[in-house]
Amino acid sequence: MSVHAGTIITVGGNNVIDRIQSAGLGNVAVPVDAIREVGNELVVDKVQGDPDFTFTLNSLDVSTELMAWLTGKVGSSISDPTAFPGAADAAGTEYKWEDCTYVNVASPWKDPNTGSTGTVVAGHLIPGYYPTSITYRFGVTDNATQEVALAGGAFYYAASPPVEEFAAGDGTTAAFVTSEGTVKYRKGGAGGTTFRNVFGVIVGGVLMSEGTDYTVTGGDGSPATITFATPPATDAVIRFAYFTTVSKAFPQAVHASTIVKPGAVRGRNIEVWLGTGGARKKLGQVQSVELTATIDGVAEREMGNDELVGRTINGRDTTGTITIRSKDAPHFIDLLTQVTGVANTEVYGWLNLNTAPLEIVIEDPKNPGTAIKTLYVSDAQFQTPGTPAQVNTPTDFAITFQSVNGTFSEFRGAKP
Repeated sequence: MSVHAGTIITVGGNNVIDRIQSAGLGNVAVPVDAIREVGNELVVDKVQGDPDFTFTLNSLDVSTELMAWLTGKVGSSISDPTAFPGAADAAGTEYKWEDCTYVNVASPWKDPNTGSTGTVVAGHLIPGYYPTSITYRFGVTDNATQEVALAGGAFYYAASPPVEEFAAGDGTTAAFVTSEGTVKYRKGGAGGTTFRNVFGVIVGGVLMSEGTDYTVTGGDGSPATITFATPPATDAVIRFAYFTTVSKAFPQAVHASTIVKPGAVRGRNIEVWLGTGGARKKLGQVQSVELTATIDGVAEREMGNDELVGRTINGRDTTGTITIRSKDAPHFIDLLTQVTGVANTEVYGWLNLNTAPLEIVIEDPKNPGTAIKTLYVSDAQFQTPGTPAQVNTPTDFAITFQSVNGTFSEFRGAKP
């Protein structure tokens, strides 16, 4: 027997994230400093450093659920696959990359011996992580994928179910109680004498610091009380996570029906458009598209705290590549006209400062006239491609682009 991927789910924003192909922490090796002293050839001690971990999630899901979650939306039920983050949002709702916020990830593990009605026997908690990149990959004969990377400074395991709870601020209430008993974490390891019961406390998208922004009392088998120094503002979404002492059933909403969302979407249901209005034109002969948005940030710490207290954002960027297989030279020249704005009676050079709105429309395979979502870059600036000719091989032109302002948006359905 082994811990099989089929017994592990990933929960974010009160929602079982669907169509996951891989999910987990990458290199978790903590840097270690060897401490020495004059007059001693031996190492006196080894002190662990301050890590910055990365959690990566790759999914075939092409809905807006992931971006809705990353921008602060919360689902209404973990057991209902139709109650995902942003489920109540109207068609045309925009989710902006610059609006991403801190999130918690809970990963319950099922007892493989309990069958389809399994119970959670252990779990993984990844609290207070911030999105650092998202990548979309589309190929002419490939399944569409999206990959999210989150960064944070801690993670925890326990032989208990991990849960995340939510509350809403009213501007007056300062104390919030977990609905179930919590399992304690011994700070510093086996020799520690102080404990934590609640992790990943986030208010209005801002990561809170225990001891400064809030205190925790109770817990350790009983419900814990989180008391904020300042009552959270009205309608502020309050998030907190912990390991519960209450037995939990393994959620059965892992694979939402394909009636609700496709199992996967292939290139035949993805279109790429440039321009606006009557200048707006569909790009032909597209072989693949990749769009990557990143955040350049610095992990922030404070004395007296072994976890991150935040992340300073230095900047954002959005880049990508569209690979075109033109039918012939006239079609290639027409492509250059589209991306550079230069008339086909003129000469095209390496320098292109023209910008054009870029839309990537993902359609419902069962109803291709209906858009599931649209990726939008308002100011895509393309670089003139080279000519990668090879014998007995069709010539594919890889055209790279960047967003001048460094960001992009997702729209639920078609862009208004």
